Amino acid sequence: MLTERNRYRLTGTIFLIAVAAVVLPMLFDGEGVAPMQLDPVPVAEFELERDDSPPPDMTPALEAREELRAIIDEDGYAVDTGTRVGEPVLLDEEQSNPADLKWAVQVAAFMQSENATALRDKLLSDGYAAFLSNVKRQGEVTTRVAVGPFINRDDAERLKAELDGRYQFASVIVNFGH
Repeated sequence: MLTERNRYRLTGTIFLIAVAAVVLPMLFDGEGVAPMQLDPVPVAEFELERDDSPPPDMTPALEAREELRAIIDEDGYAVDTGTRVGEPVLLDEEQSNPADLKWAVQVAAFMQSENATALRDKLLSDGYAAFLSNVKRQGEVTTRVAVGPFINRDDAERLKAELDGRYQFASVIVNFGH
């Protein structure tokens, strides 16, 4: 067992050895390694090409932007359907195109998207192919929860009956677009 005095001696000895290991090589090293002499590297001269061509015509891009503004509002919703661009379009049968043969079952619509997300997650966990679609009407955004799509309307009607019975929904069959 070390006494306090012996601990101080041991610590001092270790310190002195460390200092000697750093300082002694510097004292006996001499001039050290001679620095390398490098030849200067010539600087290449570049001549910048001047582009005297006129700036590109921005008219087509501006026209395309104005065309988009005519069909999409400032919040990113399609003016004709009210649906956010890139999300599934759910239309009532009177709004839909008879050539469209895809259907979905709209289960509910919520003003607060958190409620819609919770219902969608519940339906997904129960094995249904549920999704969300935002629509903007009269300045108000509503988040719709739907299941689908279906190519056959009869399949959509069967699922509607199943969902209404299982969850007591008053769902509706809507035309599914994209």
